[in-house]
Amino acid sequence: ITAPISGRLGAVNVSVGDLVTTSNGNSSSTTPLVTITQMDPLQVNFTLPESDLALLHKELANPQQGDVTLTKDGDPKPIGKGTLDFVDSSVDTASGTIATRASIPNGDLSLWPGQYVNVMLEAGTMPQMTSVPTVAVQPSQKGPFVYVVKPDNTVEMRPVQVALTEGENSAISQGLKNGEKVVVEGQTRLKDGAAVHEG
Repeated sequence: ITAPISGRLGAVNVSVGDLVTTSNGNSSSTTPLVTITQMDPLQVNFTLPESDLALLHKELANPQQGDVTLTKDGDPKPIGKGTLDFVDSSVDTASGTIATRASIPNGDLSLWPGQYVNVMLEAGTMPQMTSVPTVAVQPSQKGPFVYVVKPDNTVEMRPVQVALTEGENSAISQGLKNGEKVVVEGQTRLKDGAAVHEG
């Protein structure tokens, strides 16, 4: 008997003298002898929020930058590193997440199949982008916008393109210049050209 893959054997399901059957095209009649688990490399499945779609597009365009680092709860020391190798073709509408997978070399067998780990995806840098507080970005039927404070202390309603949102900050790829001030509270009471003062 030749194993189809290399890996670690689990529990043996038969003993010497047991009657076993082969599939002959019908998997329901097959007697499994043993389970073989591939140990190297391992595949780590995880999900990312829909808001990280821009990051995922960037990783698919530059897979060599998609470094993945694994850690355990309460310990920041890396226990494994690999690369992103799969992103699902659709968003799970129930959870608002995207299924993703990383391939992790495991030659020293330090990781175990079924083990729970924390996953950190390193996306590299996003040059020529302006970061603003996420609360400054407002939705509209025409897309996201911010109120930009002009030198005369009036506001301009400015459409923007959000490349990535991470917690309290959003990266703006179009619509803002470095150094421009934006309104972060009270936007519902404003309109284009309204006067404001810094609080």
